[in-house]
Amino acid sequence: MTVRHVTVPPPAVRRHRRLANWCVLAVLRSPLHALLDPGLCELRYHGRRSGRRYALPVMYARTDGRLLVLVGDAPDKTWWRNFRHARPVTVRRAGVLRDGVARILRPGDEGYADNVQGYVKRHGLAPHPTDRLLVIDLSEGA
Repeated sequence: MTVRHVTVPPPAVRRHRRLANWCVLAVLRSPLHALLDPGLCELRYHGRRSGRRYALPVMYARTDGRLLVLVGDAPDKTWWRNFRHARPVTVRRAGVLRDGVARILRPGDEGYADNVQGYVKRHGLAPHPTDRLLVIDLSEGA
């Protein structure tokens, strides 16, 4: 039996993260978005169980019509679990909303090694064995 320990940050840390995310999203949605582009985008999706709409800022790399998002410390996060199966998303990049389909790849999954190289090349960050990669296939013309 595998036991997984999830570290839950204290309430003050969670509040600060929410505030920081809110501020970053406000800039990404404003005419000042160029201050954070390229490299950050807004990811919108609906929870697979709750149906609730979520939006969060993520670092991305673009390659071959796809956006790649490395989910660092994946065991301590829950949002990426919505994408164990392909699901629709909306991405705001450069002030423009684009629709796409996102799915999670784990180390060892087909396509993980090829796709993660695009992220490593862009950001120079090597993935940890527990990290996941969110691959977003953008709609035509996006």
